[in-house]
Amino acid sequence: MNILQQCAENFNHLLSYQYHIIIGRKGKMREFTITFDPADFHHLAGLHKLRDNIRFQTGKRDDIFRDILAGKLTLQQAARSSFFQAMEARLKPLAELETFIDSNELIFRYNAKANVFSAISADYLLQNDFEGTPVYLFLAQRAGVDTQVCRTFFPKAEKDYTVGQPRYTLLKKEKLNLMTGEIEIQFDRFSPRETK
Repeated sequence: MNILQQCAENFNHLLSYQYHIIIGRKGKMREFTITFDPADFHHLAGLHKLRDNIRFQTGKRDDIFRDILAGKLTLQQAARSSFFQAMEARLKPLAELETFIDSNELIFRYNAKANVFSAISADYLLQNDFEGTPVYLFLAQRAGVDTQVCRTFFPKAEKDYTVGQPRYTLLKKEKLNLMTGEIEIQFDRFSPRETK
């Protein structure tokens, strides 16, 4: 199985989960829920960057995701694009997205005005390390519902996106299995005995 298909398999597993997160700063709390949808994978994997590869640019994004899962769209086809290098660095960390979110404790309220040269529109920025390199996960409100979508995801290059962003303290994080209803408490600052 190639790395693109592995990313899709691992993301497919995440579709059965939600994360509920409570954060605080200067005595004020915020809470949000992260949900996942097959169409989200396209941008997270950087497939939108393959502008000269019509197979990855046309059709519904959830269909493209399912074609990658089924092996109908492959890493080899993506690599034919002149823009492949622009997305390639995302793949190894993306294969570990669930681990990234499970272990993450660095959360910022994202203010796009602090990054005026970036087109990223987001509400929150999560940062974690992957193989010694900071990786960013941007969250934004999902259209029509009160949950957050994983908008974009990439390793740090030259720019540090956390500069000028207000950092919040993680207070509680729960992972809900939508199939079983089981809730795993991954972090709880409210409880006298912290779990991870």
